[in-house]
Amino acid sequence: MRQESGSESARKDSSFVRLLSVWVLVGSSLCGLGWTVADAVPVALPVSSMDAGLLAGTVVVALFWVVGFRPSLSASVGYFVAEQALHLLLALGSGLFSSGALGPWREVCLRGLSVALAGALVFTGSGKRLRDCVRTRAGRLVETPPEANR
Repeated sequence: MRQESGSESARKDSSFVRLLSVWVLVGSSLCGLGWTVADAVPVALPVSSMDAGLLAGTVVVALFWVVGFRPSLSASVGYFVAEQALHLLLALGSGLFSSGALGPWREVCLRGLSVALAGALVFTGSGKRLRDCVRTRAGRLVETPPEANR
């Protein structure tokens, strides 16, 4: 069996496929944020909102990749799911407590808040401790009492 050398594992760690996967999973929420900002700001440039969103998401993911922040695919999937769920919860909560449609800046704030909260929950040590605490408490709730096993 052949062992990988350090350069091979580094190449595997920073492969184009992994960058593309991270861009799809993490960059999609950043594209959405850029899109809503472009909708909220009157732009005189001949750039569509979608183009501005794609550019913003691509630039942010590329900058993080260049400075060495290369999350695992499982962390990227976790971020994707967490951001979508948090955005849905924040939009529903905001809709319950306000009347009418969301204004463009409120949508920017909601999307930015969901991106920041999901990033903190998935990519920080505090988020890991919070996830472990929730997992432990959920495990205790699901656990059956000893007398139920008889």
